[in-house]
Amino acid sequence: MANNPRSELPVGVIILILATLAAICLTMIAVGPVLLPQILKPVPQAITETLVIPSDTPTPAPTITRLPTDTPTATITPTFTPTWTPDFSGITGPLPDLTVTGISDPTCTPDHLGTTNGVYAKLTIVVRNIGRAPTRSFGSFDVGIFLILGQQRYGLDEWAAKFNGVVGSSNPEISNLNPNADVALKLEIDLKGNTKFGIQASANSGANPIPETDTTNNTLIKYFSMYCY
Repeated sequence: MANNPRSELPVGVIILILATLAAICLTMIAVGPVLLPQILKPVPQAITETLVIPSDTPTPAPTITRLPTDTPTATITPTFTPTWTPDFSGITGPLPDLTVTGISDPTCTPDHLGTTNGVYAKLTIVVRNIGRAPTRSFGSFDVGIFLILGQQRYGLDEWAAKFNGVVGSSNPEISNLNPNADVALKLEIDLKGNTKFGIQASANSGANPIPETDTTNNTLIKYFSMYCY
């Protein structure tokens, strides 16, 4: 029986294979540090953002609580306060001293002028000079008369102009008043349906007051309740 010869690779081929493998290993060692981070680099993932679109619904307006404008207020009793006090300290000698001593209770009187139908309130205001000198030496003085309705105060000129409510009145400008003498001023006024009112009288209340001994006693206010029919 014949013997088959064994197949053997040539030595040169084996050396070539080993050299090739060695070259591949050397190449991997050389480029490994460069390629490895690229291979292991995480794959970027898409980032999802939630976009909030503002609503165009209008913001409700704030609620405003308004206070009522017709809240009743307490009744205020008007008082007369001069806007300035005259300085008569440089005047020597006796001076007049004017005061309102009385305002009579009003009475109802029919229209005596015949120009308007109606019934009016009639009253008298008395001014006295309690000083030691007549007023003539210092000039004339005025007596201011006011109608008070609630919290409103009307001078006679204003009441006449706005409401045609002054039927008759004495001249409020006094040319002379001797010591201890009186002057009586008559007033007839249409109250225009008002039943509660006040009368204020202020002696020496003009724009150019005359000198006096005392100016704190010049005003008197009285209130009335009446109905003329």
